[in-house]
Amino acid sequence: MKSSLFISHRRQAFTLVELMASMVLLALLMIACVSALDSVRRSVTGVHNKTQQFREARLAFELITKTLSQATLNPYWDYYYKATGSNQVPPGTATGPTAYIRFSELQFQSGAASTLLGGKATSASTPGHAAFFQAPLGLTNDQSGLGSLMNARGYAIQFGDDNTNRPPFLSDYTIPVRYRYRLVEYRPPAELAAPFQGNTIYTHPADWFRQDLDQSTRIVAENIILLVISPRVSAETALATKKPAYWIAPSYTYNSLDVNNATPAVENVTVDAAGNASQGTQHLLPPLVVVSMVALDEVSAAKWAQEYGQSPVDFLAQARAPFTDVTAYDADLASLEAWLNQKRLNYTVFSSTVPLRNARWDSRTY
Repeated sequence: MKSSLFISHRRQAFTLVELMASMVLLALLMIACVSALDSVRRSVTGVHNKTQQFREARLAFELITKTLSQATLNPYWDYYYKATGSNQVPPGTATGPTAYIRFSELQFQSGAASTLLGGKATSASTPGHAAFFQAPLGLTNDQSGLGSLMNARGYAIQFGDDNTNRPPFLSDYTIPVRYRYRLVEYRPPAELAAPFQGNTIYTHPADWFRQDLDQSTRIVAENIILLVISPRVSAETALATKKPAYWIAPSYTYNSLDVNNATPAVENVTVDAAGNASQGTQHLLPPLVVVSMVALDEVSAAKWAQEYGQSPVDFLAQARAPFTDVTAYDADLASLEAWLNQKRLNYTVFSSTVPLRNARWDSRTY
């Protein structure tokens, strides 16, 4: 008798419920992946857009720091005569020199823009600080290849319209004039070529940075609302003097003609009975300059223009951020940021410490 053994191999298949559950899980996983990718895409797009929005401001900031680092005074040592207060020998006298000190015909000036620019400049129309100096930039009106020629250079914030920068064809259209805060650069050519007076540091030493402002100033970037200039010494010098790094300009004001920039008056060198001269920071560049700049994007600048119209506003006073005391820098910046956030304005802050490579300090300075 033969017996057969039948072994049944039944395949285990997915049920309809299992298939539906797996499809739901797969759909949820795909949704999560798409959401993550979209979030990354939006984040990258936002960073890119923000970078593009402030591209002009970033390039302007790089220009300031690069040019500022080339500032020079070309100081030299010469005899000092107390009778003339200079290295000029007193006429008709055989009196010998009083001391042997530093001299320079070049200058470095920084401080409140409204004070330095004078005239109609106010804290509303020219907020923050300005800096004016000399550097071997070789800018000429007619010549080329003269890269070591000395040029005056300066930076400040100014409020105004865009009439001087508008292309001629816009006059045929009803496009309104734009009123904005702008970073401007003072850049007269080195040579005397009408209508320019050239570098007036020698002919107008008292106010050379106010000469030919209309002809020699160009707009570098729009929607820059604040420039802060803080001259300082290095950490090593601060340690050696047992003073804070900002002691050379505690109120942001620095004048290379001044012996002591901690006081409002411009003081000249003093010589004691033994012939020792006390010259302080006179005819010296600050070793470091901390530069800070605040910029708005175009949407926020347009919103600003809608609120304030064609008139400048003393927004630093409104924000209670005067930037007149270096010790209050962080507090002033925080107050300004709080004011901008309250106004729902999109902004960015640039800041950098610029070493002035031509600064020459020694122990006689302090």
